[in-house]
Amino acid sequence: LTVEDAAEAHVAALEKAPQLGFDIFIVSAPTPFRPDDCEALIADAPSVVAGYFPEFPALYARKGWTMFSSIDRVYDASRARDRLGFVCKTSFAAVLAGLEAEEGAA
Repeated sequence: LTVEDAAEAHVAALEKAPQLGFDIFIVSAPTPFRPDDCEALIADAPSVVAGYFPEFPALYARKGWTMFSSIDRVYDASRARDRLGFVCKTSFAAVLAGLEAEEGAA
């Protein structure tokens, strides 16, 4: 979640408050994962992530980064999307694209 996305989520909540009243939302980037990925995410998250983002292992390796070995939860931001009309602009795919662009500019 970027600062920009967090700020826009707050603005969306303020704009909808007169209609919605009080509510609680999870605000996170849209997940690429499906419910049937859950067991594999716990057992071997890097393989699951690489299935969706084949470029990620090489990008992470060049940065000296490692992926979590296990992901035990995936947040569902659909309530914020449905009730506030808010979706984060920054996704994991966008972060990876930014890393690739950064490398290309260097």
